[in-house]
Amino acid sequence: MRKIFSSKHILCAGLVLSGLFIFSSSYATNNDANNDNQQVAATPTNNTRIVGTWELTNKDSYAIVRNPRTHKEYKVGFIIDRYDDYKFLPVDFKTGERVDLRSLVGHDDDDLDDELHRFDFYRNGTMSVIEREDNGRWKRDDDTGVYGFRRDGFFMKIDGKTRKNLQVRFINNNEFELTQTKFNDNDLRRIVVKKVMRYVRVTRK
Repeated sequence: MRKIFSSKHILCAGLVLSGLFIFSSSYATNNDANNDNQQVAATPTNNTRIVGTWELTNKDSYAIVRNPRTHKEYKVGFIIDRYDDYKFLPVDFKTGERVDLRSLVGHDDDDLDDELHRFDFYRNGTMSVIEREDNGRWKRDDDTGVYGFRRDGFFMKIDGKTRKNLQVRFINNNEFELTQTKFNDNDLRRIVVKKVMRYVRVTRK
């Protein structure tokens, strides 16, 4: 599994500072995050609706990122880089233009650790990850994970790594949003306020 549940190297302080100094104020004016984007979706009380296969889509997925120096927040959308591991690359949510995370928020990478993938959720509380390979085919990961709903939200544990305090909101029977506000990765914790990722049900495999 490449990056869905992986951690990254610690940012070099010098690169962070240099990135912050070239921050663009004109971009800030056009892409400020709205306060209503910080609301967290509600969690369903059982896992019946989530059973099945779901694919992450860049349509309507977004993240709120914050410049740790200025505390300015920005809303970014995503495009899929089909030539580099199907990464989700941040773009200006309004214009669709690519975003330079280093100059915007001092992040020493071109993405926020998201790649195109599918989740299979089973009725017994286990799950698996299916990744998109370079040849366009889907490959199921060998490791089986677990998932569940708790009072503090939804959780998933795969490869010994846990994402918890997640929130799930169903748009309809074929779409849901997965909201994440807590991050294990130090780099993401530093600049990401939240991610709201949209998943669509896969009916043809």
